[in-house]
Amino acid sequence: MQRRKCKVAKTSTSIRGIISREVIGNILVHRDYSSAYPAKVIIEKDWLRTENWCIPRRHGNIMSDEFTPYPKNPLIQQFFANIGRTDTIGSGVRNLYKYTPMYSDGGKPELIEDDVFRINIPLDRIAADEATEQKILSEREQKIYNMICENLHLSVEQVMVELDISRSTVFRDYAKIKKVTGAVYDKKTSTWTLQ
Repeated sequence: MQRRKCKVAKTSTSIRGIISREVIGNILVHRDYSSAYPAKVIIEKDWLRTENWCIPRRHGNIMSDEFTPYPKNPLIQQFFANIGRTDTIGSGVRNLYKYTPMYSDGGKPELIEDDVFRINIPLDRIAADEATEQKILSEREQKIYNMICENLHLSVEQVMVELDISRSTVFRDYAKIKKVTGAVYDKKTSTWTLQ
């Protein structure tokens, strides 16, 4: 009896499919189910964005090289891993950082852990360029950041007087400085902490 050789079936994997799987897996596995806040997947022309209530272990951007995976719902994570819908814990962040630049022509995902966990994924070159621009401080923002570096107890009033700008402008600049640099302001102690 002669054995026939079977050809190995080739399967192709869609990068878009991998990114989508990781985003949806993140929402299901890391959600805080005690909250009524709705999980959202928002698909825009140039962006894929998600919002999901969670119990944060840290606040701010999650970078691919400086995070420690932590299962917020280990039973759900194990279930999805067993049926092949997720990989090991932490693989979602690594996969998003690995595949998003391929899909969006160099753009990087933004993962922000807070009470509402947000993921922003650029879908094309325009969005990737826009995200890069948002990560660069303007001349005034850089001056304020330098002032913070020199005085960790810098007040809003000091910035207003020094740069002759309004309170709302200072708060808007502070928000961008926090986002870009990772600096954190503690209202209780009126102190900045630099990353």
